[in-house]
Amino acid sequence: MGYPTRTSAQYDRTTFLGYLPTILLPSFPHINKIVSIQDPVNDVPPPAEGLRLSKALPDASPQTILFLSWGDAKSRYIEKYTSLYSELYPEARIILVETGMADFFWRPESTQRKVVDPVVKMLGKVTDNTLLVHVMSNAGSTRWAGINKAYFQSTGRTLSSASTILDSAPGRAHFQQTWASLTQSLPRAFLPRMILGFVFGTVLCIMHLGKLVLPGPDIYDYVRAQMNDTTAAVDGTRRCYIYSEKDEIIAWEDVEEHAKDAQQKGWSVEQVKFQGSTHVGHMKQDPEMYRQAIVRTWAGSSKL
Repeated sequence: MGYPTRTSAQYDRTTFLGYLPTILLPSFPHINKIVSIQDPVNDVPPPAEGLRLSKALPDASPQTILFLSWGDAKSRYIEKYTSLYSELYPEARIILVETGMADFFWRPESTQRKVVDPVVKMLGKVTDNTLLVHVMSNAGSTRWAGINKAYFQSTGRTLSSASTILDSAPGRAHFQQTWASLTQSLPRAFLPRMILGFVFGTVLCIMHLGKLVLPGPDIYDYVRAQMNDTTAAVDGTRRCYIYSEKDEIIAWEDVEEHAKDAQQKGWSVEQVKFQGSTHVGHMKQDPEMYRQAIVRTWAGSSKL
């Protein structure tokens, strides 16, 4: 069952922990509470089937852009990225998938699988060389892993075969960084912030203590491994890591470690390190540098 269309005014803020739909952009009709779509800005006919199955030309537009936002991202920030893609590739369909912190704590995998099923079905009609994926932070990475698992089960293909931008990702489950990420999603009102901060701080402490007692891979280790899993992946696929040493949520060492592993396993990797930018704030600091990183990744002209 679909969700009723709402105006941008009704969605002019992101609700805490994703309890209500967070599809905020008026130009993006939404499929469900986390998935929305913007069809091509220009009414350009799709390429012939033969061209779509061939290697994409450097100056061609992606057919589909999958944008996975960071946790509890606000509409006005998401729109800066989707507007950039609409400008760069007006012929592309943009699939926007959002994530709330509730997904991290208590939404079961079956529920998360159900809400991304429409994405999997749409991606099943898209070839790897016409798809561009943009992942934001650990929340977007975790959402990537959920979609990728369902996508692989459905098609036998993996999102790792698509050209990919990784902004402030993927990180690890360090206590300090995870807590910093959580506090950004807490409400500003004093009492709710104190109560929820105590509750989630307690849960986070238990989780990290549990990891010390029962060591083993956590969700972020699983996501990192899945992203660099070579099963069904196309060798030489382009990937760009965008990050900063000043990021308080994602450690730059974790990003570079993952990038190095990806390159050793056959991905064509570029690392774009910004100077002084904060978490998911790299485009804000230098829009042109960010824009060129995307263009190089899609066009395959990275200086590797």
